[in-house]
Amino acid sequence: MLNLGIPTDNALKQLDLLTLDANKRRRILRGAGRQVRRDTKARLKGQKGLSGTNWQGRSDGRKKRMLKKLGKGIQVQTTPNNATVTFGNKRLGQIARAHQEGITSTQTAQQAAKTNGTPDYRAKASRRQAKSLRDNGYKVRKKRGKGWKSPSLKWITENISVGQAGLILRILRGNKKAKSSWDVKLPARSFLGQNSNEQTELKNYMLDEAFRLR
Repeated sequence: MLNLGIPTDNALKQLDLLTLDANKRRRILRGAGRQVRRDTKARLKGQKGLSGTNWQGRSDGRKKRMLKKLGKGIQVQTTPNNATVTFGNKRLGQIARAHQEGITSTQTAQQAAKTNGTPDYRAKASRRQAKSLRDNGYKVRKKRGKGWKSPSLKWITENISVGQAGLILRILRGNKKAKSSWDVKLPARSFLGQNSNEQTELKNYMLDEAFRLR
């Protein structure tokens, strides 16, 4: 599960000095939590990490937006003394943590088939397969003259099937048997948290609200 405690220690000391009652403190903390949730959703929408840089793209090169459903599951939980931004759904929280921190997991062929369905081995090879073939030294005969050359990605995707690409890759890698499992590396794509500017804004918000409600 992924969650974030709002860093409110210094601000809470100020609130204690102002002798705010529990309901008012909770109101301020709820507002702070919502502000963090807003900033988090903005990062998810913009596909950017806490540092402001773009997330690492998909491994298959697709441009489709990532983690687009996570924003709906973010919740703010508060007490009179603290606020937490978290995920109400346990499974969603696990997915969020994996992307926030980045993990390496082992996937079996059976799991992949269950998730993605049985592949159509007669379909044209994917661009990802084409890149793997090129990276592993796949070559074709030259039409003119002698020798071999590296084919273009377009040529591979138009002339090689999914099944053929898989077999060729196994041969090039020295393993004629299909793998029963493999490691899947998920890069870190941070979104939950606060940068220094957001922390300053949050502290100012809490203190302004404290003076307004005292």
